[in-house]
Amino acid sequence: MRRFSLLPVTVALCAAATLALAEPAVTVKQVELRATPAADAKSLLSVPANTTVDLVKREGAWVQLKSGRVTGWAKLFDIRLPAAGSAAAKNSAGNSMSQTLNLAAGSRGTSVTTGVRGLDADMLRKAVPNPQEFTTLETWASTKEQARTFASAGRLEARTLEPLKAAGASK
Repeated sequence: MRRFSLLPVTVALCAAATLALAEPAVTVKQVELRATPAADAKSLLSVPANTTVDLVKREGAWVQLKSGRVTGWAKLFDIRLPAAGSAAAKNSAGNSMSQTLNLAAGSRGTSVTTGVRGLDADMLRKAVPNPQEFTTLETWASTKEQARTFASAGRLEARTLEPLKAAGASK
């Protein structure tokens, strides 16, 4: 009697279930699909603007997308989901993924709001400095003279404010 492993069958069924939950989305600009949900992760594929992709899952402000045979990560704001009444939305199992993720569907107005989870204590403990990003940040700094010129052009004036009292401090 021949024995066989259920592991390959289980893996195939899990992959099929994940793809069944995928929902169509459209890139709003050229998007780099990344290996992990991080801005400095390896780029796997560059997807042009207005390309239909499949949204597989979401992690914070990142979404996992599938384009052709490549699956990678992009920022949530780089995609748009179909409008609720569109044919694509009707063909996506009742638009269940967007309902689950509470994502805005359709065309974007002047603002879009999504819930993005903040940093927790464990994430802060595991944080690693990024000297390259710090150097980039320093290039954006203004001198005092530039700040004064900007304030003057905007007719801003200096004001002195009372410091806030600590919570629970008496008046």
